[in-house]
Amino acid sequence: MGCLAAPGLTRDDLRIVFGQMLRNMLTNMEAGEPATAIAKLEAAGRELAAKRFPFEALITSIHFLEESYMPLLLADSPRDGLNLIIAMDEFLHAALAAIAASYFAAYLKELLDEIEVGRLVQEGLLADIPAQIGDLEIAHAYISAREKARLGGDFLDLFQLDSQRIVFTIGDLSGHGVEAAADSLAVRSLFRGFMREDPNPCSAMVRLSRVAAADLRSDQFATMLAVVYESNGRLSIVGAGHPYPILCDEKCRFLEVPGTALGILEEQDYLSCEVVLPQGGLFVAYTDGLIEARSDSEQFGEERLLNAVEAALHATARDVVDHIIDESLRHAAGKFIDDVAVLVLKRRHT
Repeated sequence: MGCLAAPGLTRDDLRIVFGQMLRNMLTNMEAGEPATAIAKLEAAGRELAAKRFPFEALITSIHFLEESYMPLLLADSPRDGLNLIIAMDEFLHAALAAIAASYFAAYLKELLDEIEVGRLVQEGLLADIPAQIGDLEIAHAYISAREKARLGGDFLDLFQLDSQRIVFTIGDLSGHGVEAAADSLAVRSLFRGFMREDPNPCSAMVRLSRVAAADLRSDQFATMLAVVYESNGRLSIVGAGHPYPILCDEKCRFLEVPGTALGILEEQDYLSCEVVLPQGGLFVAYTDGLIEARSDSEQFGEERLLNAVEAALHATARDVVDHIIDESLRHAAGKFIDDVAVLVLKRRHT
């Protein structure tokens, strides 16, 4: 635990989160009592807020554990061992979602007043995404439209189904602030869990749509894009009202991925768009803040985005992200009116 030493973090802080509380949670989960587990997690979140527990310690601790087992998720581990690691991964994300939601509710005023906490929370909501897995370059960015805090409903995620399949998600939950951030974390974590139970992105999105329609406020909705990448370059893409992604193979084009936004209809079917990302090819996903960046009354728009991607086609994934963000900001005189998240995948030549 010595590597976690940082201002405001002590061993006692870490014991609060990863001591008896999580042991109790694991016991409840093993006994098949998820309702009890969630109730205790929510109670723990309220207790952490009451004790002014630094949220930074919670986020740092979760990320430390995640980084310690992530290499095992990306390797050809024995099946039994991999199942245990996957279970730990899912539990940690469910725990963070439950704790964070009740923590926010109990500590709302103070959180809204603290710029630095907003930054830490948003960093906790963005997954720890590696720059490369196998022959796949991965680059991403998140930019807040708010000057005082990096806190909103945009989210990005990556998780491994097995040694051959990686899942990426990008989404945008309506609204800003801690409530939108907590809800977006719940959406992300639920989709992970549904995919672990049944690794079919269409089925997982159907289940997520039901939960969102039942649990989100009537004025809330979320858009989302889920992408399953297989080691042979195959992409299975499912959309829920999200801006169309871009695929560059022989040429760059938008992929029309249909689907209704989450939280609109309880019963909604979703279809998968199946394509291949060739060696040297690019895949670009983003939230609507990127194309809605304005110069006077004119948006940056899809055509300018496509041109920007084509101009950077032979660059690294990181440089593609930087270029399209720079072009959108240049169009908007240096300021976004909405949060922006971008994900770029580039398959290397082998």
